[in-house]
Amino acid sequence: MNDNYYMDDLINSLEKDIVMERYFPLIPYKEELTNIMNKAGAVRKDQISDAVIEDIRMMLGDDISRLFARFIHIYDFNKSKLREIKGCLGTKDYDSLSALLRLPGVRCLRAELYFGSGVTLEVLAEKSTEDIRNMVGDYIKRENRSEIIPQPKEVNCHRAVAKMILHTDQR
Repeated sequence: MNDNYYMDDLINSLEKDIVMERYFPLIPYKEELTNIMNKAGAVRKDQISDAVIEDIRMMLGDDISRLFARFIHIYDFNKSKLREIKGCLGTKDYDSLSALLRLPGVRCLRAELYFGSGVTLEVLAEKSTEDIRNMVGDYIKRENRSEIIPQPKEVNCHRAVAKMILHTDQR
């Protein structure tokens, strides 16, 4: 599983309706961060060297450089989540569930809800936030489940990361 995201995708995810509040201070610096990445030739996350972080520190200050150094790992995949799959639906649907577990904050229950609703990474990347929420809501009603529909910000984040994953995996 590749989480070596393209930097333009990662920086574009810096939106209030997508990213966690602790990263909001980076939002006004999106253009500057993009310029620094382009100047350094850092197309993918693994190309962010100490020198690039130092350039950010010199141009934008210590606080922004430290925050950005943490931010580039915000969507890194934690392989320990794969152990949860057996507790979800079993290994029959391993590929689908493991793909959904790559999304930040998605644990077994949310992966199962998405999976049962027909929501895949591709669906997340293509459909609107409201379409996704409706799909999950319809599934919850149809199956008489007690879970709640994901909040718009959660779905927005999952949509952004799904696009990053698909973009990274296709190249």
